[in-house]
Amino acid sequence: MHISNLLSILILLQLEQVLAWTDPFFVIQHGPDIITSRIDPVISPGGISSHVHSIVGSSSFKPTYTYENSRAGRCTTANIAIDHSNYWTPQLYRKRDDGKFDLIKMNRANTYYLMRRGSQNEQVYDFPPGFRMVAGNPSRTTYNASNYADNAISYVCLGVNGARETGAFPTQSCPNDLRAQVFFPNCWDGVNTYLPNSAHVAYPLSQGYNSGGPCPKTHPKRILSIFYEFHFTDNFEYKEGSRIWATGDDIGYSLHADFTFGWPKGFLPTIFPYGEQCAVDFSLENCPPLKPLMTTNGSACTPDPGLQIVNEDIGTNNPIVKLPGNNPIWGRSGPKKPDPNYKETAQFTTSTIPIPSGWKKVGCLAEPSGSRALTAASTTNQTMTPTKCLNFCASKGYTLAGVEWSVECYCGNSLTKTSLSAIDNNLACDMPCNGLDYSAGYCGGSSKLTIYQKSNSAVVSSSASKASVSTSKASTSTSKASTSTSKATSTSRATSTSTSKATSRSTSRTSTTTSKQNSTAKTSTTTKKTTSTSSSKSSSSAKSTLNIKNASSTVKTSSASTSTSTKLAGHKRRELH
Repeated sequence: MHISNLLSILILLQLEQVLAWTDPFFVIQHGPDIITSRIDPVISPGGISSHVHSIVGSSSFKPTYTYENSRAGRCTTANIAIDHSNYWTPQLYRKRDDGKFDLIKMNRANTYYLMRRGSQNEQVYDFPPGFRMVAGNPSRTTYNASNYADNAISYVCLGVNGARETGAFPTQSCPNDLRAQVFFPNCWDGVNTYLPNSAHVAYPLSQGYNSGGPCPKTHPKRILSIFYEFHFTDNFEYKEGSRIWATGDDIGYSLHADFTFGWPKGFLPTIFPYGEQCAVDFSLENCPPLKPLMTTNGSACTPDPGLQIVNEDIGTNNPIVKLPGNNPIWGRSGPKKPDPNYKETAQFTTSTIPIPSGWKKVGCLAEPSGSRALTAASTTNQTMTPTKCLNFCASKGYTLAGVEWSVECYCGNSLTKTSLSAIDNNLACDMPCNGLDYSAGYCGGSSKLTIYQKSNSAVVSSSASKASVSTSKASTSTSKASTSTSKATSTSRATSTSTSKATSRSTSRTSTTTSKQNSTAKTSTTTKKTTSTSSSKSSSSAKSTLNIKNASSTVKTSSASTSTSTKLAGHKRRELH
């Protein structure tokens, strides 16, 4: 055989080996945020942040980050039970025609873990305990297409055919969500867990911000690449300048994101050797180290008792006249010009709900199918709190009380078709109380009661369904309940320069969010149950140009996502389910 032919064969064999090399690539899914508040333990450790953030991850989020505290959280919003990292971005607001601001809830988030290596033999390092970093600049006013730090911040308008990634807010409404995206640096100095301005990490020198290009000599150690997708409801009539980040930015350049490490030490490297077997996108069940750790309870995770938040109205239940903090509107009008005379007056408060003495919280209880657990008396109040419910039930002589669906209260001395032994705090009793001005607590969930019991009282459980008895005259409510469900299908695609392709598909969890609207409804004390429901469905497809460079391989990713949004506007009784 001629020597040139032999060399050609050897080159082809080596090329086949390169093409077969695929690094791990998996996506952690999150439901609604664990907390929305002016807290940022990376930029403002121990203090009050300059702007409001939407945060997912460990339930033990605090103004000061420690690895040990994150690991100690009793749950996580992630669909992998051991991922107690925290991930956050600024909160999104919408400017109304009257000049006030509506808080736009983040309805779900995806956090990608991708290995980007310049060669198959390049070592990738685990994040050390205490590691944290920020990507993006909350004060940025310009966009430089050749700057990797600017390129790493982007948006996709879901529900619009052919929508491209943009470096600023899209110039149209996004019927299936605005997707805010952030790609973090993947080169580390190998020494520091954090430096101001995240100087301990850097983007590659070439081949793209999301590549395995060469690391700077100052940051020689490769770490996993982390990429966020935060989804915000955006099905509104488009108006230029109506989208506002909590920073006050109405262009979108100030999008940034924070990460604090909370995985068990040494776990992530156990995934590395699986290579292509763990290049599973959303299908985590196909990655052996992750499969036994999957959970469906991430969306049911609520903050740990004693969680600290900033005691201020951030717009959770009603429009606000100004953004929290010193954040005048800026961006289209030029650089930010904060008030030089501003003095911070907000303080931390403990996220606990006060309840009348003599009562105790029992936990979350699912309603029995086709019935109510508490049937003796009930009331609906658009400013419901646990205290209001407990006082109402006590005034009627009952020893059990339950709050549900943010505005409903039920009473009794016995439970129907269930018992207190069925209490399960992994259930989603995660709807904010309509009567609380900020995220200080929750009033049950969809067909789930947060149960309270009078101290030292006995509870009788009945297997027979009891008719509801109202202890007061039913009042006429002028309000209507409106429940809207939208199914959004989003497609996120990662591409590179190879001839090999792999496709995986997964459906994200349904996430439920609750928002209060102004209502003229009077408090209704009744046992009559009626409902008005409207459902709408929409479908869209959008592509993300997240370039996945694994040697010369191509990975295509598709995700079908469903989100549910529930609005309470003059809430009426719901039918038995």
